Amino acid sequence: MARPVIPLRLTTVMSEEAIKLVTEFKAWFGQEEIIDLVKAKAKETRDFLIDNHDRLPLPDGGTLTEPWAKIEDVPVEHLQKTDDEIRLDLRLSQLRLKTFAVGACRLIGILDADALPKNAISYSDRSTNLVEWALHERLMRSYLKAKASVENNPNEIGSLKMDDLMGLYLYEPKSQQEAVRAKIVQMVSVGLWEADPPKGARDWKIRAGPVAIQVHLEVFGPVVKHYKRYLKGGFEGRILEKEESDAV
Repeated sequence: MARPVIPLRLTTVMSEEAIKLVTEFKAWFGQEEIIDLVKAKAKETRDFLIDNHDRLPLPDGGTLTEPWAKIEDVPVEHLQKTDDEIRLDLRLSQLRLKTFAVGACRLIGILDADALPKNAISYSDRSTNLVEWALHERLMRSYLKAKASVENNPNEIGSLKMDDLMGLYLYEPKSQQEAVRAKIVQMVSVGLWEADPPKGARDWKIRAGPVAIQVHLEVFGPVVKHYKRYLKGGFEGRILEKEESDAV
């Protein structure tokens, strides 16, 4: 299959073009070799984030010499010791947000050359913000619920529709849909969403995409578990060896 292309300046899109693009992207990510590559790169991303707390991944796949695992503006190993449950909850919330944003950007960046539609990398940063994180959680809850049910196929369900997105992206319910359709195309192009085109005017069926599923299962879960052990603080700059970390 020829590598599909997403427009570089995608701000609005009409229905027919959106349907064409989303259909191409779904077929692209459905190829066995792409599925295998996404899984392999997700594990590579997980290992990078666990082994390189002092490197900051960039959306293009590069890195900076700067800690990515920073909470309360300090690297996790320098966190002040605390048993305050509210403070610990806020630290965990920040860790979860950072892990999604950094992990998803890193994975998208290293998938760009071989496993993403052409130009999709340009949408990496804007696909991993706070609203996208909230939607990611909702889509993954639906995916896992369907996976655990004998009645639902997680690859066929739809958790979000166009009307759900209009308010979240601050559009009036009856306003023009081109900008939100462009958001759907953008998110499908990086694999964070998967979408079935509407049978009616606004009836898009949106669910967790193949990259999102691997981000959550192979990157987010293990990385949060690893760094969560530091949240009570008091390590005074010491990084745990794996054996020590397992025992904490």
